[in-house]
Amino acid sequence: MQFRMKNAAAAIAAIACMGASSAAFAQVTQDGVTFTTSFTGNVLTLEIDAAGHNGGWASATTIGDLQIKGIGDFTGVTFSGPGLASGWTVNAGELDAGGCGAPFHTGKAVCASGAHEALTDDMIFTFTFTGSPDLSNPHVKVAFYDGEGDKKVGSLLSVDVPVSQVPEPGSYAMLLAGLGMLGLYARRRQS
Repeated sequence: MQFRMKNAAAAIAAIACMGASSAAFAQVTQDGVTFTTSFTGNVLTLEIDAAGHNGGWASATTIGDLQIKGIGDFTGVTFSGPGLASGWTVNAGELDAGGCGAPFHTGKAVCASGAHEALTDDMIFTFTFTGSPDLSNPHVKVAFYDGEGDKKVGSLLSVDVPVSQVPEPGSYAMLLAGLGMLGLYARRRQS
């Protein structure tokens, strides 16, 4: 019985470690701005924490464009975030020095732009894709500006931000159910 209890304890520890490791996020920090990406299913979340921006972005006051690419094929996307209230639009353009206008292959990238949003901490942008995207290794591009004009500040961020999938709520339910069954089994063996 002692051997079985040790096996059950080891199984519980292994399950807990698996659950903890699959909830990882990816972060990249440049010039005092931290970019964090995560995804669940077909929803990719990008958080930009810019309260302490410095270096090449020290004089930036707004964000005006952002792009997600390297995500495989998808058939559609919806966008939400701080820019939604300012009429941001999403298209299949490539983000370059001229903004989101350069042609790009539909279904391979998404570029969002519009009236510039004040650069703050905890800016959350969410992209919900339809189709079969691969969100595990997105390439993020972001352009910061000085005010509402077209004067870009610092370098255009262009970096891969590989992420680990965040478990679906059903995964947690299955984990808890499994732990409960192990507990019932252990209790039954004791009586």
